[in-house]
Formats: sequence, structure tokens, C-alpha cells
Amino acid sequence: MRRMKGALLTEPGQPLQIVDDLMIDAPRPGEALVRVTHCGICQSDVSIIDGKMPYPLPAVLGHEAAGEIVALGTPDDGFKAGDRVVLSMRAPCDECFHCRHDQPVLCEKSAAPPGVGEARLWRDGRPVTRGFQLGAFAEYALVSLRGLAPVPEALPSDQAAITGCAVQTAYGSVHNVARLTAGDSACVIGLGGIGLAELMTLRAAGAGAIAAVEPNASRREAARASGADCALAPDDPALSDRLMALTGGRGFDVVFDNVATTGTSDLALRLTRAGGKLVLVGVTGAPQPPGFSTMDLVLRQKTVTGAFLGNCHPRRDLPRIMEMAITGRMDLGALVTATLPFDDINEGLARFRRGEGVRTVLCL
Repeated sequence: MRRMKGALLTEPGQPLQIVDDLMIDAPRPGEALVRVTHCGICQSDVSIIDGKMPYPLPAVLGHEAAGEIVALGTPDDGFKAGDRVVLSMRAPCDECFHCRHDQPVLCEKSAAPPGVGEARLWRDGRPVTRGFQLGAFAEYALVSLRGLAPVPEALPSDQAAITGCAVQTAYGSVHNVARLTAGDSACVIGLGGIGLAELMTLRAAGAGAIAAVEPNASRREAARASGADCALAPDDPALSDRLMALTGGRGFDVVFDNVATTGTSDLALRLTRAGGKLVLVGVTGAPQPPGFSTMDLVLRQKTVTGAFLGNCHPRRDLPRIMEMAITGRMDLGALVTATLPFDDINEGLARFRRGEGVRTVLCL
């Protein structure tokens, strides 16, 4: 076991506690112990901290991370101590029913509910939940080797970290779930890290008309820089008319709803053309009833599908994303709008709640 520092959540709605007496298990065969160097702050973390999503406590959250391997459970041809890596919260086994059916994020071995399974993190001899099976708001994290991807030398670690959640969700939602083809029109609703990364992915994929909907003015400006032909506020009185005009009144081939509330799903399906596809990406704190009629789905043959982590396979998709970044087809640096020392994590969370910037990355 190894003693380490981490940010501990003991009670919803309270600041995280920086403690230095956490104990983490040694890696077992098929695992690596990674020294976390950078970790992004994600909406899922904030929702749990604020009590909007129930979670077994105490817990160390954090799941959008990059770091350096310090130990392996057994020798491995693919990785060695000292390698820079990105961590993924879903490490597919490549053997179960879902993995064999190209649904790696539904892997039966890694999709267990939080808190289920053997404890690997401790404090005062009591188990601590590793958030999203990683617990990367800490100096070290235990990771399955199947949940790691090597970081190219040319890619800064703060940018690499955000590929672990926001960017792979965006990339996979476009390529693995929507299966967008060149020339397809697309609309993105909600422009956090995922939404802006979707715009970059869409532009790189050769999409046709690209639109965005977002209440934050600075993010609408960022959307235009990221590839959107049009970025509008949701309260724009001419919103529907202006967006539909981009497609000749037909509607978009694909709409990505990164908020997925009753109101946004209603708007999203109205913007989806007959025969088109609505991809729901947002994870809400409480279940939200969809804001549309099933008759619209039936009579106009629309498709609604969910996208969790973009149905990405870490070994397959993360290297593709990082290659896009180092060849200039995706500007990950534009998504990392602030870096903070790890001890300032509660300030980073406050900035997220205020909607400042896009992605704040903690440096350990």
C-alpha cells in the first residue's frame, strides 16, 4: 500500500477536504499505479459534490486525468514505468457480451455501480470510494491496463487529461454513436467542454452546416472559433427560424443535446429533420422526462439515442483523438482555459459552477 494526498468528499454540499493520509493498494496483475499529474474538473464531479447525484461516501472523485506509470502489477509489453498515459473510467474487458457487440462502455466487468466491489482505497482502515473507479483527485490512481492510452510526446499533459472524459465523449458521440458522414448538417446544444469538442470533431469530420445553442456569450464566441457557422442563445426569439434556415427548412441530420433536460430535448427533436437522429449526451442530476411526443418519432421516423462516454474504447479511440490534436485538427489548448494547483480544487469547483472558462485542469 502507498500513502498519498487526495481531495475527500465526506458530505454533499460541503467543500472537499485535502487530506494526506489516504492509503491506496498496490497494483495487481493487469493493473498500473499511476501518479496523477493533471486532472480536469467535470460536471459529473460537481453534481456529486453538490448532492445532485447520490454517491457512496466518503469518496475521492476525479476521472479526467493524465499521469505517469510508477508501478505495474506484472510486466507488460504495452506499458512500462515512466510512461505518460491518459486514464479512462471504463476499461473494457473485450470478452463480455457488450464488449463483443462493440459496446465497450457497457462492459459487464467495469460498469458496476459506484461503491460495488472490493475496496482498494482506505482511510483510517475504512474503505473510501474511488470515484468512477479511478479517484483521480489524488496523487495516485489504480487503473486497469485496458483503461490506459499512451500520450504522445508532443501533447502537453493538461490537454491529454481532458481526452479522458470530455473529448472522448465528444469524439465518440460524433463518430461511434451518430456515425456522422461528411456533408451531414449538425446542431450542438450546450457548449461546455463536450460541446466545444463536438464542434471541433464535426469540423474535422467534414460536416456541412454546423450550428450551436448556448446561453453563455463567451462560449458562443468560442463556438464560432471551434467551427460553428452559427451560435445562438436559447432565448433568441428567432432561434428556430434562424437555425432551420441553415438547412433549407429541413432540419439537421444530427442534433447533439449535451444538457438533456425536458426543455432542451424538446428543442433538439424539433430541430432534427425527418429521418434524422437526436443524440442525448447530457447527464442530469435527477431523471428528466423527455420533452417531445412519440408521434414525432413515429410519423417522421426520427431516432433518439443515448451516448455515454461516446461508446469509446480507450485503446482504439484515445490515440486517434490525441493524433488529431498533435496534427492540428483539434485544438485541445482552446478547451483548457485555466490550470490551478491541486490545493486550489475548491476554487476550481467554484469557477465551474459560475460557468467561467471551459475546462479547469488541476496540476498535482
